[in-house]
Amino acid sequence: MISIIIPVFKVERYLRRCLDSIITQTFTDWECILVDDGSSDASGAICDEYAARNSSFKVIHKDNGGVSSARNAGIDKARGEYIYFADADDFLQDDGLSTLVGCMSGDVGLVMAGTARMMRVEIRYLRIIEK
Repeated sequence: MISIIIPVFKVERYLRRCLDSIITQTFTDWECILVDDGSSDASGAICDEYAARNSSFKVIHKDNGGVSSARNAGIDKARGEYIYFADADDFLQDDGLSTLVGCMSGDVGLVMAGTARMMRVEIRYLRIIEK
């Protein structure tokens, strides 16, 4: 299982696109931990909406502590063998997680992908790290 951790802070404009791209992944063994880091916009409500519709989404609401604090809160709740950190304005091609998992062999502990110009996919700072 991959635990997807997404810090959420004032990103209501981008969040649905990010979460919809996770739902459509061909790799289906994932949980998504949304860490609402004290957002004052509708971001927290959007997180709750997705969690109510899909049990693979978990939501943590906390006071604002910054992105590192939010990621650490997500790590504390993660159950996956691997961790994938995403930003709330990131989105994945449908086979994004499958492609990255397919790159892992032997004792690989880190797989990363970046944004490339002229690609139809935007994957930024995608990391799968052994927990």
